[in-house]
Amino acid sequence: MDCSRFKRTRPDLVRRLRVFGAHWRLLVGVAALQVIVAIGLRVLRLPALRTTGRLVRPLVRVLLPGPEHRVLWAIGAAGPRMPAVSTCLVQALVGEMRLSSPDRRLSLVIGVKRTADGALQSHAWLRDGERVLVGGPLDDSLSPLVQWESAA
Repeated sequence: MDCSRFKRTRPDLVRRLRVFGAHWRLLVGVAALQVIVAIGLRVLRLPALRTTGRLVRPLVRVLLPGPEHRVLWAIGAAGPRMPAVSTCLVQALVGEMRLSSPDRRLSLVIGVKRTADGALQSHAWLRDGERVLVGGPLDDSLSPLVQWESAA
């Protein structure tokens, strides 16, 4: 009996299971952090929450391991699955907590626009220079209202 086929597929299966597990760990970490940030927004003022996020940044890096593109994927993937908790502001704050550093200052921007019926609509996004990391693509009719640089 030729077992070479089974020897070839087993490492591939193990690799896939590891990647699958890493994706789920990242998604669960993002979801948990979004719930914590959403609660924090209801209890703290935004500047205090951003300061707290800067202080717990090392813990957030442990909770959300991996390269930037995987973290951005997880933030985008968890958002639609938690609509009551994961607003654009919560997602941008989670991205800022994980991706900013003293060497890399990101911008948290909140913008507004008027809808067709005259109502005011707001949106938050996270930007690295001119590149939108979280909260994009942006509508051209959004006018930036406030912009905060991430602290060191």
